[in-house]
Formats: sequence, C-alpha cells, structure tokens
Amino acid sequence: MRPGLCAVHTRCSEEGWCSGPHAVHGTELVPGVDAVHQTREVASGPRVVYRRSGRERDLAEDVERKRERGATEQRRRRQTGSDTIKMSTLVAEKANPACKIWFVRKGNLVFTRYPKSDFPATTSEENDIGLNVALRLMLQDGYREASKLKKMASEESKRREEVEKEMLGTYEKVLLLMNNIETEFHRREKLHQKETEEIQTTENNKKDLLRREIEQLKLENQLLRNQRNDNLTQLEELNKQKLELENHISSLKLENNKLKQEWDNAIKEAQELRNQKEHTVVNSDVTLSSQFSSSELEQATQNFSDSLKIGVGGFGCVYKGSLRKTTVAIKKLNSESLQGLSQFQQEVAILTTVRHPNLVTLIGSCSEISALVYEFLPNGSLEDCLDCANNTPSLTWQARTRIISEICLALVFLHSNKPHIVIHGDLKPENILLDENFMSKLSDFGISRIIKQSDSNTTAFYHTTHPAGTFAYMDPQFLSTGQLTTKSDVYSFGIIVLRLLTGKPPLYIASEVQEAMRSGRLQSIVDKSAGKWPFEPAKKLAKLGLRCADMSRRRRPDMGQVWSMIDSLVKAASQSAALSSVGSSTFCEERVPSHFICPILQEIMKDPCIAADGFTYEAEAIKTWLNTGHNTSPMTNLILAHHNLIPNYVVRSAIQEWIEHQKS
Repeated sequence: MRPGLCAVHTRCSEEGWCSGPHAVHGTELVPGVDAVHQTREVASGPRVVYRRSGRERDLAEDVERKRERGATEQRRRRQTGSDTIKMSTLVAEKANPACKIWFVRKGNLVFTRYPKSDFPATTSEENDIGLNVALRLMLQDGYREASKLKKMASEESKRREEVEKEMLGTYEKVLLLMNNIETEFHRREKLHQKETEEIQTTENNKKDLLRREIEQLKLENQLLRNQRNDNLTQLEELNKQKLELENHISSLKLENNKLKQEWDNAIKEAQELRNQKEHTVVNSDVTLSSQFSSSELEQATQNFSDSLKIGVGGFGCVYKGSLRKTTVAIKKLNSESLQGLSQFQQEVAILTTVRHPNLVTLIGSCSEISALVYEFLPNGSLEDCLDCANNTPSLTWQARTRIISEICLALVFLHSNKPHIVIHGDLKPENILLDENFMSKLSDFGISRIIKQSDSNTTAFYHTTHPAGTFAYMDPQFLSTGQLTTKSDVYSFGIIVLRLLTGKPPLYIASEVQEAMRSGRLQSIVDKSAGKWPFEPAKKLAKLGLRCADMSRRRRPDMGQVWSMIDSLVKAASQSAALSSVGSSTFCEERVPSHFICPILQEIMKDPCIAADGFTYEAEAIKTWLNTGHNTSPMTNLILAHHNLIPNYVVRSAIQEWIEHQKS
C-alpha cells in the first residue's frame, strides 16, 4: 500500500484525503497510518490507541488481492481483444471477396461481410471493411468490458460497504469492551485496595493483641520463676526435715514393730472373745429340731460310704442317706478343726432360729461327730445347672428370673430378721440348692454372721482380719477393710444375677456386661441356652446386676430396694410360664412348675390367691397365717399393707390345664 492511502480504500487521493464512508471528512490522513486509527484518535483523543484485529487485516488484504487480480484480468482481456481485432481485420482484408463471412464473438454476431462482384475491390474499400470490423469489435468489447467493470465496481462497492459496516461494528464492540475492561479494572483496583487495607488493619490488630499477650506471658513467666525459686528453697528445707524425720523413724521402727505385733494379737484375742460371747448369747436360745446319734448317721450313710458322697467342701463332706425312712443330706464337718467346730455351731445357731421357704431346712444334728442333717434336694446346686453337670437340663429364662427373685426374698428375710440380722457371707451358685420343683434354697451358713441390729442409723457390720469366702463373689471392700455388711451379700447377689443372665464365669463378668451395655450388644452375650430372652427384662436384669455389683458399697441398693426392682420382672416371667403351652418347658413333663406350689404348704395350689406382698398362696394357708396373728409376709418377713386377697385366675387355669394333661 502506497503512503498516504487509506487502509480500507486504496483509491484515496494522493493528497492524503479519504472520501470513503469510513473516514471523518475534513481530516487529513497521515501517511502510513490507517484511517480507522486516525479517526479513533480524532474522536476520542490520543489516550486510547486502536489496534486493528487480525480479521480486519485479513479483510483489507483480501480486498487488495482481489483488486490486483481484477486489474491483471482486465489487462489480459484487453490484450486478448486487441489480438482478436487484429486477426479479424486481417481476415476481412485478405479473404476472398466472393465469400460471405460472419464475425462472431462469444456466440454473438458482430459483423457480416457480404460477397462482392467479380471485380476486385479497391484498397480503400478493403480498408473500410477492416476498419468497420475492428471498430465494431472494439465497441462491443468496450461495451462488455464497461458492463463487467460496472458490475464489478458495484459488487466491490457492496463488499466494501459490508466490510466497513463489519469493521465499524467491531470497532464499537472494541470500544465498549475497552470501556468495560477499564471500568472493571478500576472496580477491582478499588476492591483490592479496600481488601488490602482491611487485611492490614486486621494484621495490625493481631500484632497488637499478640504483643500484649507476649508481655502478659512474660510477666507471668517471671512470677512463676520467682515462685519456682521460692518453692525450691522450701523443698530443700523440707528435704532436710524429711531426712531428719526418716532418721528418727528408723530408730523407732524396731520398737514399733514389736508393739504392733502385740497390738494385733490383743485385737485378735478380744475379737475371738467377743464372738464367743455373742455366740453364747445366741446359742442360749437355740433349740435343735432333733438330735441324732453318731450310730444313726453311720447307719444312714453306710458308715459314710464314698459311694453316697454327693459333695466335698473345705471343712467337710456331704453324704446322701436314709434316716427314719426319709432321704436326707448329712454334712459331716471336720471335728478336729476349730474352724469346723465353729461352722457347726454357727449353722445350728442360724438354721434353728430362722425359717423360710427359700432357706434349706435343718432337720437335726449330731454334736458327737459335728454332723448336720438337712432335707435332701435332688436337683443339686445352681452351679450344676449353669454348668449342665451330669446332663442337668439348662434353666429357662423364666426359671432363672424366678430363682433370682427367690434368692432376693431369702436375703430380704435374713437382713430384716429381728432382733439379730443374718449376713450369709458366702453367697454363690454352689450354695444355692434346687428341690424337685427347681425351687431354690440357700445353704451353707458356716461362715455367716449374726449381728444385733443397731437402734441408730449406722450400718451393722462384722469385722475380721481374715476374710473368708469365694474370691470371685466376695465384696472388694470386705477384702480390703475386713468389714462384712449386708451390702457384701448384695455384691455377691449381683454377680449371681449376671451369671444367670449370661452363663459366663464370675471373674470380670461385671466389666464384660458393662462393656456390652455400653456398645449396645447385650443380646450377644446373654445365655442362649435359656431360650430367647425378652430384651427389656434382660436389660433390666443387667442393670440390676451391675448396680448390685458396684465396687462402692454406698452405690449398692439394699435387698428391699432390689426386690422392688425385680417384682415386676418376676410377675411377667410367671405369667409367661403359666400361659405357655404345657410340655414346652425344658424340664420333663412330670415336673410340677414351681409357680404352682404354695410357698407355705409346698403343695400344688387349688385356690391360688395373691396377697399384699405380691406372692400367690393357697387361700386356706394364707388365711390361717393371717388369722393366727401374723401381720408380716411369709416370704419377705415385712409388714403387709393390708389383709385383702385377690384370686389368681391365670395360675388357677394353668394348674387345671396341667393336671388334665397329666391325666391324659
């Protein structure tokens, strides 16, 4: 492009003026700078420099190329037309005059040369003919060329107008975009400046706060250092005093050990004398049920044959025997041991003064050989049932719930006995025996204690320096302090409840159940051999067992509170057993369900009634009990709220169905 020409219109004047629609009229163009650029500078000043886009440059170059191709084509056509005219003129001049010749160009008749006479034509005529042909051809070519150029000019003008419109639209878009960019740039710059100021302010505040905290910490650190120095000084003084005291203590240690040994011996002697005095007072009121001779017991046990031995303990053996046509259990204690003699006297003292359906019955004794005669309980101990020893059937969950209630009632009775309460002291499944109806009874009172109830609110206890019992069931505080209280029996009862619930060994059973309760998997540790435990009763029994087996005595309930917790569980289990189909129990069909037996008469009830204590009795038996002046429960030894009796139709119906089934 020549200097001074517009980038859009290449035919601008050489004086530097552009007459196209894109230019601003009256504006002189600077050579080498496009008109759009200069127009932008005139319109908005030199602050914004407009740069043509690649598309605009491509359009301008395309226009220039087309213009050059058109000029080349025009020159070529002119040259071709000139050659054609020359050829046509030559043919017109040299051809035979007698021939008629048509001159055709691109399918159009241009000129017709007619034949002449036989006379040869003159030179001027021939020249006229050639001139006419040439002129016609030139005129026709010029006309066509002019039409074509006009058409090309029109198309070129339209194309340029479109390009100019597109460039103007692009230019306006660029201006708008530049304005938007500039506005956005200023907005972001202000926003960035504001954020920077806020961050700077925040950082300054944090620095001030940290500076104040550091100063405060320095002050505190200095105070602590001063205090530490003072403490070190005091510690040095105390260490000196400690050394002096240790030296003084070491000088008195041998003498103190001797005095301590003498003191312990005196305490033991005083305690033994106190116990002997207490036993003497208690035993003065004891009246044995029966006295048997040693020969009678030897005859009943075939001279204490090993074949009749049914149990072995730490202080004696238990034999099965037949005495006066009655099957009995005879416990022969080691008479040569002072401990065996003490146990003999203790069991006689307790079992001859207290009677309860859930305590083993003492039939008599023989002081010659320190032997005790009990009722025979054919189903062994609760430990045998839990271990399924000798093919003993597993207890159902209803039976286990009932056994828990029976043990609870026995302990309530012992702990509320007047004037002397009884602490069993060795409660465990081995000392819980089961009769033919799987009714539970407590036994083995050899290490039990009889304690006089205090009129004050202080807890009655027995102190010993040699705690005895089974470790897994012993109260931890009894082991550490030597104080045996009713809460010691509560702890053992809690372990037994957890064993009946899970069937697991007693050691660490409380921790295992507590972890299962915490993780929500109690059902996974209950004893499956007891049948499908209902979730709520199982959960309540687990909570009860854990509360009773608490390490702290203060957090354990007494047995009266325990009974109020399990009363509803016992009733639900009894109704479940009564309404269940006959023969569906784990036990054999001939066995009488325990809830069919009257606690007083120990016989199947005919007219069962519910008393104020919540237990079911034979109507005549409980009426006789109340009419003879008793106002306490035969089971709990607690005062009855009233003497009203309610017929128990559920149990009566179950008993009748069971009897009919037995007859069939």
